[in-house]
Amino acid sequence: MGHNYHHRLCYLQKYGENLFMEMPAYFIYLIYTAVLTLVMVILVPGKEIYKFGLISIFYGAVIDIFWIVFIGLIKAGGYLNYGPLGFLVVPFVPPIAWTIFFIMFLYLLPDKRPWNYLFAVVSAGYSVLFSNVLANLGIFNWTFSKVIFPSALYLIWFLFVTWSYDKYGRKFVRDVIMDKK
Repeated sequence: MGHNYHHRLCYLQKYGENLFMEMPAYFIYLIYTAVLTLVMVILVPGKEIYKFGLISIFYGAVIDIFWIVFIGLIKAGGYLNYGPLGFLVVPFVPPIAWTIFFIMFLYLLPDKRPWNYLFAVVSAGYSVLFSNVLANLGIFNWTFSKVIFPSALYLIWFLFVTWSYDKYGRKFVRDVIMDKK
């Protein structure tokens, strides 16, 4: 029985590797966005998704498109292999993924300082790691540095989100989004 189990496991591993190798690179965008969506649906209650959705489109999609254009202009890197899932230098799926990410980010963001800023720094570190995973998968490229430039970019982005949400975003969500319900 042990030999048969091992044989099946090897077959599944080989089949999975072949499937992955034959899959177009742009499918990776769809896969990680689908996984991120599943995590969000499990982690964040539906009312909270609604609550943070609109502001997360700004913090996620809009700011990501700004960074895509900025990074492209200074030739610091960018998304690769997005195939039919993009236009000019802007892939369609990553801004959606960033919107989903910021729904979770805002849901988990602590209310009090310094914990909210520490959360932003840790989240920026996670994003540096994840962007390097995407680089290793061949769908993203950093040209200046794989650590220094992305660390600065994500720290600026996440600290801005934390500061602006604390200063203006909470009031916007409370007065504009939640009052309409």
